[in-house]
Amino acid sequence: MPRMIEQTEQTEQTEQAAHGWPTGDPRRFFDVPIDASHLRASTPNGYRRAWRLATGFVVGGGLFALGLWAIASGMRAAGTSWVSLISGVAGVLAGLGLVLRGLLTSGAAKPYRGGPIVPGMVVEHADADVELLVLADTSRDPAAPPAFAYRLVSFTAREGTRYVPGRPVPCVAHNFVAPPWSGRWWSFDASPVEWASPDAGVVDAAGRAIPRAEWDLLLAGARRVAEIRRRAGRIGRVADTDVAESLRRPPTRLGVPVEWQDDGRARFVGSVGHSRDSAAPSGG
Repeated sequence: MPRMIEQTEQTEQTEQAAHGWPTGDPRRFFDVPIDASHLRASTPNGYRRAWRLATGFVVGGGLFALGLWAIASGMRAAGTSWVSLISGVAGVLAGLGLVLRGLLTSGAAKPYRGGPIVPGMVVEHADADVELLVLADTSRDPAAPPAFAYRLVSFTAREGTRYVPGRPVPCVAHNFVAPPWSGRWWSFDASPVEWASPDAGVVDAAGRAIPRAEWDLLLAGARRVAEIRRRAGRIGRVADTDVAESLRRPPTRLGVPVEWQDDGRARFVGSVGHSRDSAAPSGG
């Protein structure tokens, strides 16, 4: 079985891995070879990409063409038709948006190319529609404390599959989005590890790479599902007061040992190599 967690000293690393790795640690990033045939058989992402590409080029292209026609018609009129011009500009912008949305949709394998492993949980399976509640660190500043947020992820279950509410589902987070000036990611997506590999050991190792405290925090977020579902971005920030100390002040950031200062920021005091010989977090 491919190794999920890099190991240098076998006994020591196995003991550390049992407690999980802090968010941002290199050993929390997905590095298992993808089983292409299993991925095609299990993920809905391929179908979603094809649908969005088709919608983007057919509908988006049509709106773009109609928009150009409306602009040209408005300018050819005896008196400039502002209604036609405004409608044309709106059509052009909408068409371009749909085309770009189709082009930017991730392929089935893209989410698994080095994304962080995060905890997820099934919260609903109604008909073919499935919802997962996922927890991830949205901080973009390695010297700042983790900024956890919940995200509701929806997809259509493949025929013959069943997602039982409450079941833990280790996921790989991807498609983080935010403007350049923001210190936090505004949104993200996630895909289950089990879509990428049929090996139950890989899924189990991914689950064990996540600290117990993060799983507990995810479980606590179940009471906020209705609230998060009503939000436009389907994302809910987690208050610092709701986060265990082991998660708010982890011993490492990006896999490097740190000391937390009085101003709330981390000071790097070691190296990645040093972190492999240090004690692992207790997981809360």
